[in-house]
Amino acid sequence: MPTVLYAEDDRDCRELFAFVLRLENYYVYEAMNGAQAVQIVRDERPDLVVLDARMPMMSGYDAAQIIGREAPHIPILFLSSRGLHHEVQKAFECGPNVVDYLLKPVTPSELMQRVRQVLQDARTQGLEAIRHESLAREGIGYVQL
Repeated sequence: MPTVLYAEDDRDCRELFAFVLRLENYYVYEAMNGAQAVQIVRDERPDLVVLDARMPMMSGYDAAQIIGREAPHIPILFLSSRGLHHEVQKAFECGPNVVDYLLKPVTPSELMQRVRQVLQDARTQGLEAIRHESLAREGIGYVQL
C-alpha cells in the first residue's frame, strides 16, 4: 500500500484530502505544520509528500528543503493558494525532489489524479522527468538549487 504524507494547517482541508486518499487505498500520515512533516518523513519514509506552502512553525518551503536533503528520493508535491510565478519558482527551488505545484482550490479528484500520476511516474521515469514536465508546464526554465 503506497504511503502519503499530507501536511496542511487547515484541519478541514487536511481531513478531507486524507479521507479521500484513504478511500483510494493509500496509507496517510497527517501533519499540521512543516516541523511535523519533517519528523514524519524521518520516522516513516512515505512514498510521497504533499505540502501546503504556508504553514505555522515551519513553512512547506523550509520543510521541503530539509526533506530534500535527508530524503532526496521522496517526491514532493506542493499544494498552495498562492499561484504567483515567484511563489511557484520558490517551491521548485527547494530541491530536486519537488516535482509539482498545484494551485488551490483543487478538487479531491484532481489531487488524487496527480498523486497517482506522480507515484507511477516516479517508479517508471524518475523524479527528474516529472520535475522537468512540471517546470515546462509552469513556464519556468532553469531553477537554481
